[in-house]
Amino acid sequence: MKPFIQYLSTLERARIASAATELLERVGVRLTEPEARELLEGVGARIDVDRVFIPTAVVERAVEAAPSTLQLHGRPGDVAMELDGSSAYFGAHTDAPDVLDPFDGARRSCTERDVGLHASLIEHLEHIAFVTASGMVADRDPEVADRAALAQCLIHSEKPVLAMPVTLGSLRDCHEMALIAAGGERALRRRPSLIVYAEPVSPLVHPDDSVRRLLYCAEHGIPVVYSGYAAMGGTAPMSPAAITVQLCAESLSALTIHQLKQPGAPFIFGGMASVMDLQTTVFSYGAPEFQRGNTLMAEMADVFRLPNFGTAGTSDAQVFDGQAVMEATSSCMLAYLSGADLVHDVGLLGNATVVVPEMIVVTDEIVAMLPHLIGSLDVSEEDLAVNVFTDVGPGGEFVTHEHTFAHFRDVWYPELLFRGGAEAWAASDQAAFEERVRQKTTRLMDGARSLVLPEETAAAILDVVDRAEERIRS
Repeated sequence: MKPFIQYLSTLERARIASAATELLERVGVRLTEPEARELLEGVGARIDVDRVFIPTAVVERAVEAAPSTLQLHGRPGDVAMELDGSSAYFGAHTDAPDVLDPFDGARRSCTERDVGLHASLIEHLEHIAFVTASGMVADRDPEVADRAALAQCLIHSEKPVLAMPVTLGSLRDCHEMALIAAGGERALRRRPSLIVYAEPVSPLVHPDDSVRRLLYCAEHGIPVVYSGYAAMGGTAPMSPAAITVQLCAESLSALTIHQLKQPGAPFIFGGMASVMDLQTTVFSYGAPEFQRGNTLMAEMADVFRLPNFGTAGTSDAQVFDGQAVMEATSSCMLAYLSGADLVHDVGLLGNATVVVPEMIVVTDEIVAMLPHLIGSLDVSEEDLAVNVFTDVGPGGEFVTHEHTFAHFRDVWYPELLFRGGAEAWAASDQAAFEERVRQKTTRLMDGARSLVLPEETAAAILDVVDRAEERIRS
């Protein structure tokens, strides 16, 4: 069996779940979007000016109505991810204003071309399961930057894509682009490859635009992530239990609206439970409290039997260095052990301010290692190998035995780590780990970006972005 980590007892999980629904009933959420308020009022929620108080029974019915598993597809049609609370799929992120260029080491604003290069890089990394399209594109009008980023992801990668449209209008355009790439409405509904992200503002505020995107996704059957980001000591109480309660309440209240709009529509629960470092006032992306908080949210997703939105592969380091690798590794291990499902933010460093492509490559190697480090263990007759011992006998060797030949590929052989010994090292170019990673990153990113769509399809997707830009300028 695959090992799992669990911080909370069954009773403690139940207490957190109960506190979250009590919070929604007693404290409520700030919500002004008219359709959502009408839906909630229709099932007995109390409304007082901009505050909506949601009965526990209403939340519980929404949890029961939502699907507990979700399949996501690559555009060839195959199932790429099955979110069921037992697996962790890692996705690389571009949600940062800056990029650390692996070719010259310069930190600069992220461009549309960078997003395409990152998508091509992710397409070639076996263990990075999805790509994230963010709006941080400095060389486009800010109002269409999110669309431009998604276009680059669709054109240069066939993996499932997590889109981050800022408004309902941009979501409509993102949906249109995804339909073009997938081959139409029926194809995208049958084999969903687009996921949409929306978020509250902690504590307990649902912006109108976030709710409108939530409702649109429910109506069109688009899998939606609704995940808050909160920091203990800043936007949440300085308590791991309390921040977990708060983030559960934020995601559950959105789920309730979503299921009232369309029962059974695909919803991904989540919350990023970080801490404000009171020495620096930074909201940390590498702190152990953040990594533990994400694991607690994965545990609570299991309580509610909902697919979960996790976070890993991040760091507060400003450059690709030992700190970045250390924090990314520990967070990936926890995500893997907790079955965090859809794990985003790989390659996002510097307190979520800079994308580091080398860390996407490193995390691909980390994720490849995890099943061999903390994965399942077989104890079948073949694996116990008593007959092999009989063949070899005391003092024998196993190098030439057929059992070794049959199983030597079961061992993980790293690409980026050096195992050659002192003589091999002396005979090599003695490139340090960071240099080996940089060489692989630039090799995969160098040259023309690969198109995974026919040119006419790519042109149709880019035309959606251009038309949006024309509307905005006019």
